[in-house]
Parts: sequence; structure tokens; C-alpha cells
Amino acid sequence: MDDEDSPRRRLRKGAVAKATLAELEDLGIDPAANTAAAAAVRLATELDSSKDVKGAAVAARELRQAMATVRGMAAPREKGGPVDKLAARAAERAAARRTQ
Repeated sequence: MDDEDSPRRRLRKGAVAKATLAELEDLGIDPAANTAAAAAVRLATELDSSKDVKGAAVAARELRQAMATVRGMAAPREKGGPVDKLAARAAERAAARRTQ
């Protein structure tokens, strides 16, 4: 069957695409300027739009691989963010318990 003969499938940006875009923004990577990031957004959209379990599984696997590539390209994060502050406080509490 020709691609021209097949009906066009509507793609929707659901929860997976929104989460992927949010993570890309958090990483500081623009999908319009990065091929792997653009592929990740497309795969997330495919996953959100999939009606087939096997197709969704394939899209999810490929999305994981694409995001691993994107994460590897991201600049290292600066120390001192909220997670670092929480970790530092937890380490301080643990050290205080050990000295008691």
C-alpha cells in the first residue's frame, strides 16, 4: 500500500510529549536546534498517539535511547540547586546523628 493511499494519522502531544519537552527545557536543549532532541519529541508524540501496544513499546524504547543521547549532550548542572541543597541538609543531619 502506498503512503499516499493510507489515511493520515493524527498525532497528539499528550503527557509523554509534554514531559519530554519539559525535560529538554530543563536540560537547556532546544529541539529545533538538536536532531536527537527533535527525534525524542517526535517519538514522545508517537507514543502519546499510539493505539497499538507493540508500537507504543517500540516508541518507548527508542525514546529512552534518544533521551539518553540527549542527556549525554547536556551541559553539566551547576551545584547549589534545590536538589543539592536538600542533599546537603540530609548529609548534615546524618553526620549530626553519627556524632550523638
